Amino acid sequence: YGAPLGYPHSPSTALLCCFEAGPAMKFVSVLGGAEPASFSEAVLNGWAPDGGMYWPAAVEPVSPRTLSAWESLSYPRLCEEVLKRFIAADDPDVTPLDLAGIVSAAFSSFGDAEVVSLRPLSDELHVAELWHGPTLAFKDLGMSVLGRTLSHLLRRRRQRLTLLVGTSGDTGSSAMEAVRGLEGIEILVLYPLQGCSSISPVQELQMTYVARAASNVHLIGVEGSSDDLDVPLERAFRDAAFKRAHRLGSVNSVNVVRLLVQVVHYFYAYLRLPEGDLRPPEGSSERHARVAVPCGAGGHLAAGLLAQQMGLPITLLAATNANDALHRLLATGELRAHGTVSQTASPSMDIQVPYNVWRLLFVASGGDAAAVRGWQADFGAGGLTLPPRVREWLRVRVASAAVDDALTLRTMLETHQRCGYLLDPHTAVGVAAAQIAASVEEESCAARVPTLCLGCAHPIKFLPTVAAAFGCSASRALALASGPAGHRCVEAVGQLAQQAKQGYPAAGWVPPGCCAVLRKGEAWQAEWTAAVRAKVEELSAAAAALRSRL
Repeated sequence: YGAPLGYPHSPSTALLCCFEAGPAMKFVSVLGGAEPASFSEAVLNGWAPDGGMYWPAAVEPVSPRTLSAWESLSYPRLCEEVLKRFIAADDPDVTPLDLAGIVSAAFSSFGDAEVVSLRPLSDELHVAELWHGPTLAFKDLGMSVLGRTLSHLLRRRRQRLTLLVGTSGDTGSSAMEAVRGLEGIEILVLYPLQGCSSISPVQELQMTYVARAASNVHLIGVEGSSDDLDVPLERAFRDAAFKRAHRLGSVNSVNVVRLLVQVVHYFYAYLRLPEGDLRPPEGSSERHARVAVPCGAGGHLAAGLLAQQMGLPITLLAATNANDALHRLLATGELRAHGTVSQTASPSMDIQVPYNVWRLLFVASGGDAAAVRGWQADFGAGGLTLPPRVREWLRVRVASAAVDDALTLRTMLETHQRCGYLLDPHTAVGVAAAQIAASVEEESCAARVPTLCLGCAHPIKFLPTVAAAFGCSASRALALASGPAGHRCVEAVGQLAQQAKQGYPAAGWVPPGCCAVLRKGEAWQAEWTAAVRAKVEELSAAAAALRSRL
């Protein structure tokens, strides 16, 4: 178990103090080598010009009066209010009216009128269902807002953008769905083929379906892990001249819109917990909650730290699967490079290089970009070790636990037996971690803490895992996972689930919808990098030819 379950000390001041001098409404690179960017610049850049990730330069705590006023807001309205805090009032690119239109359109295709729902599993454990969007993944929330924000900015500036996306499962289909058919945007997605990862047949079919249907969507399968496919993508983004020449952007959790919308989840779910569940810890007048966060690349965890900076009285519980690099960092202060990615029952979390870690360490070090650069260099050379003060800063704010597949499957089965609720495997990792935390508290006679678990996806996307958890047939798994009735997004993905097939018909097969498959030979890093660059150049040339004809 990674860290004691303590509470942040005065989160509205202690977490903010190191950022008070920063320029308002700007975003800085965690590597410190780029000029502060406006909201619009940060969105369009994706990565900062120095190859770093953006973080708000200044974070204003939410007052108790504002927090109370937010209790009555719908999810879309709360999303507007949170985003406004990071967009300059005089921003010519995104006015309050523009933002209202973007947010309203973003959630119009969701299958639940509330957008996000809270589901109690017990008196002290609730799941925040973040999966009611078109692809039934939490990423639809941030991705829908990001897609429309990008489209708005590109129209305003008369520009185009090529999005490069790597996915371990859900990000790809969510990104494709968010930007399909949008003018001025091309998207190139790399994903690990079945057999090279635990990606589910439904996840793959969601991507190939959109790639065949939308002319601005392009898909490449790779014979490797999600960490492997990040290699050519990171090389493209770190080549400043190439990135600038081809107008490259990102919609992974790197992008600040994704980060900010994920902050909304924390506030919305916290404000909807039954008031009696929120008991202040000893010596505090604030009502605290713990949030269990299933972790892959660490974007949701970074958003949780930002919510803490804004004054939300929560502690975080980082839940990983067997790919536990983030858990080991929090538990031991060490992060080693070149860890082997294990295929697990929760494929979207099969990541051994959680790239949002640099955001976490930027905040934990008090905004010390030089320290982050040093740790990044150490990691590139084999591994990094955090100093005691940074470990202690994280210890009181973020606990962690690693959950293996056996416990994941057992949690899915036992939760359904106990309360009739079917978890997807990623959310099951978070619920299992929360139960581990509760057991630790019970053994130590500590006060029980109400816990929210972020619900990642709908189980219909992971039917082989449902079948394994329940020891049942594929048809029985589909019947278990088909619900709620009348949910248009669940019904649409359910139709795909009936078509999805496990595995491929022959070796070397190229899934329909893929424009290429990258095979893993001895020089795979150089070959994949060249292939990605060539595809980007092809898209730029096609766009230039189209402009010349207009």
